Amino acid sequence: MPSTVTRDRGEIIHLAGRRRLSPALRGGAPAMVGPGDVAGRCGWEQFFAALERARLAVAIEGDEGPVRIVVVG
Repeated sequence: MPSTVTRDRGEIIHLAGRRRLSPALRGGAPAMVGPGDVAGRCGWEQFFAALERARLAVAIEGDEGPVRIVVVG
Protein backbone atom coordinates (compact mmCIF):
# COMPACT_ATOMS: atom_id res chain seq x y z
CA MET A 1 0.00 0.00 0.00
CA PRO A 2 1.40 3.45 -0.87
CA SER A 3 2.11 5.94 1.85
CA THR A 4 -0.46 8.42 3.08
CA VAL A 5 0.66 11.90 4.12
CA THR A 6 -1.62 13.76 6.50
CA ARG A 7 -1.83 16.75 8.78
CA ASP A 8 -5.33 15.84 9.97
CA ARG A 9 -5.29 15.81 13.77
CA GLY A 10 -7.99 13.18 14.16
CA GLU A 11 -6.33 10.83 11.70
CA ILE A 12 -2.93 11.23 13.40
CA ILE A 13 -4.34 10.65 16.89
CA HIS A 14 -6.26 7.60 15.66
CA LEU A 15 -3.11 6.24 13.99
CA ALA A 16 -1.12 6.78 17.17
CA GLY A 17 -3.71 4.90 19.21
CA ARG A 18 -3.74 1.93 16.82
CA ARG A 19 0.05 1.71 16.85
CA ARG A 20 0.54 2.59 20.51
CA LEU A 21 2.54 5.72 19.68
CA SER A 22 2.81 8.92 21.70
CA PRO A 23 3.63 12.48 20.62
CA ALA A 24 7.09 13.77 21.45
CA LEU A 25 9.39 16.69 20.75
CA ARG A 26 13.01 15.85 20.02
CA GLY A 27 15.16 18.94 19.85
CA GLY A 28 11.99 20.93 19.20
CA ALA A 29 11.01 18.72 16.25
CA PRO A 30 7.83 16.59 16.41
CA ALA A 31 8.24 12.83 16.64
CA MET A 32 6.08 9.78 17.34
CA VAL A 33 7.53 7.37 19.92
CA GLY A 34 6.71 3.84 21.02
CA PRO A 35 5.56 2.63 24.44
CA GLY A 36 9.01 2.19 25.98
CA ASP A 37 10.40 5.49 24.72
CA VAL A 38 9.62 8.32 27.13
CA ALA A 39 12.28 10.86 26.13
CA GLY A 40 10.71 14.08 24.95
CA ARG A 41 7.08 13.01 25.27
CA CYS A 42 4.67 15.93 25.14
CA GLY A 43 0.98 16.65 24.75
CA TRP A 44 -0.85 16.66 21.44
CA GLU A 45 -1.19 20.46 21.34
CA GLN A 46 2.59 20.93 21.60
CA PHE A 47 3.13 18.23 18.99
CA PHE A 48 0.68 19.77 16.50
CA ALA A 49 2.01 23.29 17.09
CA ALA A 50 5.55 22.10 16.28
CA LEU A 51 4.26 20.17 13.24
CA GLU A 52 2.49 23.26 11.87
CA ARG A 53 5.31 25.66 12.71
CA ALA A 54 7.82 23.57 10.73
CA ARG A 55 5.32 22.78 7.92
CA LEU A 56 5.57 19.05 8.50
CA ALA A 57 3.12 16.16 8.18
CA VAL A 58 2.90 12.52 9.20
CA ALA A 59 3.57 9.88 6.53
CA ILE A 60 2.02 6.46 7.10
CA GLU A 61 3.40 3.47 5.17
CA GLY A 62 0.48 1.06 4.91
CA ASP A 63 -1.08 -0.71 7.88
CA GLU A 64 2.14 -2.05 9.37
CA GLY A 65 4.88 0.11 7.86
CA PRO A 66 6.80 2.92 9.48
CA VAL A 67 5.37 6.26 10.54
CA ARG A 68 7.57 9.22 9.58
CA ILE A 69 7.49 12.98 9.94
CA VAL A 70 7.97 14.60 6.51
CA VAL A 71 8.24 18.09 5.01
CA VAL A 72 5.16 19.20 3.10
CA GLY A 73 6.12 22.76 2.29
